[in-house]
Amino acid sequence: MKKIIYIALYWFIVQMIIAQLGTRISYKFLEKDNKYFRSWNIEQEGQLWQQLVKVQYWKDHLPDGQNLNPNISSKATFDLSKNMNDIQRFILETRRAEVVHLLSIFPVIAFFKASKNVKIINFIYVIIANVPCMIVQRYNRPKLIRIYNKLQKRKGD
Repeated sequence: MKKIIYIALYWFIVQMIIAQLGTRISYKFLEKDNKYFRSWNIEQEGQLWQQLVKVQYWKDHLPDGQNLNPNISSKATFDLSKNMNDIQRFILETRRAEVVHLLSIFPVIAFFKASKNVKIINFIYVIIANVPCMIVQRYNRPKLIRIYNKLQKRKGD
């Protein structure tokens, strides 16, 4: 029982530290045209995620990181109506969230020398806790980029 408490405490502390550090990632870094953040051909502008895991049905049920860390930007704080700056900022926040969740997977390495069962349980936990969040970011971002580009074209007309 003690071991379970220590492991749970480990994950809570590590993920809170990564989330806190993630809020310090500069917009300048997030604005770079990084290939990783682009929608890959296989993703079909996010539709792959809808086809594989029906993301649109469960994405709104994921916990909002802002409840635990007020420095995290929440989708509830953005006005996606017609404000290009808000949309651009939200696109950057999807990138930030994806980076934070990706980095949150790596601390599973602490269990490298643990028993097989502990390794499996922690690996499953870290995948369940982070991959769905990354999928949501990769699903939403192409839509946000399309909205942003449409508004940019209208502004140019």
